[in-house]
Amino acid sequence: MAPKFSKGGEEIDSLSYKYEEKVGKATVCKPPVWPTITTPSVFLAGSIEMGTAIDWQTEVANGLSSLPVTILNPRRDDWDASWVQDIENAQFKEQVDWEMDHLNWSDVIALYLQPDTKSPISLLELGMHAHEGKMVVCCPPGFWRRGNVQIVCHRYGIPLVETTEELIVKVKEMLEAKIQERSKI
Repeated sequence: MAPKFSKGGEEIDSLSYKYEEKVGKATVCKPPVWPTITTPSVFLAGSIEMGTAIDWQTEVANGLSSLPVTILNPRRDDWDASWVQDIENAQFKEQVDWEMDHLNWSDVIALYLQPDTKSPISLLELGMHAHEGKMVVCCPPGFWRRGNVQIVCHRYGIPLVETTEELIVKVKEMLEAKIQERSKI
């Protein structure tokens, strides 16, 4: 029997592709399944641009695998580039809703901006969540709008790093603090 997950309080069956997996102590969740999150969580925002961006999300997930956390990875295994990007397209709307809701619900947002990508949605997400105090940004030299990203991070006190290794260290620190907070409750 397929596992059940909660979406808006309604129980749904899992889908056939890999939507959730254990990586060490961490659980990695992908859309379109809406998991019930019971541990501190991190949303992996940033460059995806299928065919251009590296799969940095796997590297970060592996780097966080020693922690009992939920990793929310929007890199969808069954993404179809032919989907019309319009609110009337049910699959596209579901993906964007998943991302927006999980960005809001996550304890930490790890944002990676890869050089040689434009990442307009990632820049939008930076603007939407800069004021929340839960973001870490990795923006290596060579990203086309690095100066803008530096200024936003400076203005809002967002930790800014240049490598995925540094990103993992900062995100771990933030998640460990969340784990400590929850253990006191």
